[in-house]
Amino acid sequence: MDRMDVRVTRLRGYLSADPSNSDLACELADALLALGEYAECETTLNALPDAARATAGVQFRLARCAMACGRYDHAESLLRELGDAGHDSASVLHDLAFAQLCLCHTDRAAATLALAMARFPDVATLHVLASRVAMMQERYEEAAAHARDALAMDANDAQAAGVLALALLDGAHADAANAARQALQLDADQHEALLVAGTLSLWTQQLDDAEALFDRALVRHPNSGRALSGRGMTTMLRNDLPRAQQFLEHAVHTMPDHIGTWHALAWAQLLQGQRDAAEASYQSAYAIDRNFGDTHGGLALIAVMRGDYAAAEQGIQRALRLDPNAFTARYARSLLLEARGDSAGADTLMEQLLANSGVPQTVPVREFAQRLKQTLRRD
Repeated sequence: MDRMDVRVTRLRGYLSADPSNSDLACELADALLALGEYAECETTLNALPDAARATAGVQFRLARCAMACGRYDHAESLLRELGDAGHDSASVLHDLAFAQLCLCHTDRAAATLALAMARFPDVATLHVLASRVAMMQERYEEAAAHARDALAMDANDAQAAGVLALALLDGAHADAANAARQALQLDADQHEALLVAGTLSLWTQQLDDAEALFDRALVRHPNSGRALSGRGMTTMLRNDLPRAQQFLEHAVHTMPDHIGTWHALAWAQLLQGQRDAAEASYQSAYAIDRNFGDTHGGLALIAVMRGDYAAAEQGIQRALRLDPNAFTARYARSLLLEARGDSAGADTLMEQLLANSGVPQTVPVREFAQRLKQTLRRD
């Protein structure tokens, strides 16, 4: 029995001798939360007498239980009531903003954090959460600034370093790698740092490293959409398409608003001849954002495969108006040329396409373009 288990056992004994002691119940609840024993934590707190259960400390921990179990609406309600009653500490405001973020109410979360940071400017966890909210709003420079503020307060804050790495990922790759390395030196299981390091390894096709990093992230966070997506892409590059599809289907279930993962799933499905399923994946991406060039290109690709060349041409044109570098649209045009008998033109366009460095790094399509072409020829 480790030290935490011994402590929990001791606290259980103390509370059984004094069952209305809310301070003891809160201490036991904190220990149970740390162990992930959410059901016992909630049961322990709800067993208190009404007066003890109504105290701010107990209500705060009940809110944390609710958040841990995914009941974000209930958590937000409890925390808002605490704030309205004057118990608006930094921790209460932090958790309120976190619940709002989990509910995808990013504007409300940002407003809560602005209030919290104005009152508690030196609390690093508020700045880390503000960085997460800014990333959700695609304000990456602001996200990086908040994470750097947190690190200025505590240079050994692994979470702040990991969040900084994620904020930098879409732009400054070297800086993102350095921040991820710093985070992993402080905490080898830091989630965002594992995602960043894994993604950078995937982009450079260091597949062994990428798999190990994503797998490590999934041990502690089995429903991490980004880790599942990355693991699916590494598996696709290994040509294990059925298993890649399983990872990617899990990823879109946990992260349904991530267009790139829907696109990756569509490629895995196309390479297995699942045209209807691939079209459904592109339609799911289209429902998220109707102005994404590669989605229109993917739908055009499906149209080529179905022999609907007029619809394919229209889709290609729409895609290229939205994004002149849309890989799927340019690839669909190559297939359309071939379908119309211009094999030489199709091959020239394909060579230009694969030589171009503008292929989206989030989807490993370069590896599969020629393979998909061979799959189509077999049909």
